[in-house]
Amino acid sequence: MTSYQLMVTPGLSGLFNMQYDLKLFYDFEKGIIPSTLRIYSWRPKCISLGYAQKVDQLIETERAKELGWEVVKRPTGGGIVFHNEAEVTYSLVTAIDNPILPEGLVASYKKISEAVARGLKLLGIDAQITNYKHQITNNTKIPKSKFRNPLCFALTNNYEISVDGKKIVGSAQKRGRRAMLQQGSIFVRRTPPEAFSVLKQQYNNIDAVSVEEVLGREVSFEELSEALLKGFKEELGVEFKT
Repeated sequence: MTSYQLMVTPGLSGLFNMQYDLKLFYDFEKGIIPSTLRIYSWRPKCISLGYAQKVDQLIETERAKELGWEVVKRPTGGGIVFHNEAEVTYSLVTAIDNPILPEGLVASYKKISEAVARGLKLLGIDAQITNYKHQITNNTKIPKSKFRNPLCFALTNNYEISVDGKKIVGSAQKRGRRAMLQQGSIFVRRTPPEAFSVLKQQYNNIDAVSVEEVLGREVSFEELSEALLKGFKEELGVEFKT
């Protein structure tokens, strides 16, 4: 059975987390490390933006500092994520031509999402992979305002993970010459409304549900990371070594 490297690193700063994921990506590009799954959390709480978003256009950085939020950019795309200290993030660095994953960005993204969804199901969460084409054929209309919303959890995109139509995980993928990096944020606990005052413009339609809302109880980093690991093992058929 194929073995991947596992890194479980809770309670690190946003700057460290993003720099380290990028280091893993480049190390894999150079052939220095094997495929690596990292599961981590954030301390202090952190606001991350997708690589194409501009901090100065979207975030009142002084207000964020007053409220104790670090602000960083991710190497992957997507929208703004508020990573409170309960939130859990995964990153997977592996080969673009990994035989375990189907070929192509979309297909590999979907397969990795299925591994995450399987982990959530082990906790008792009915996590589903969104089929956007299916939604369209069933006349589900998404307001144009949601597409303009810069917040990650304002819209569930194709092959993202949802519960009863509400987003619970947001992911994005970066590709290089031979390596891919997929990062995903698991919405564990709601962020206090005050945090959104750091946005330069206020946005509605945060169409998401948290892990703790679904389960009706608190969930620890250890419990969630263990379930995620099992989900990856079962879905991808790989072993993990620390």
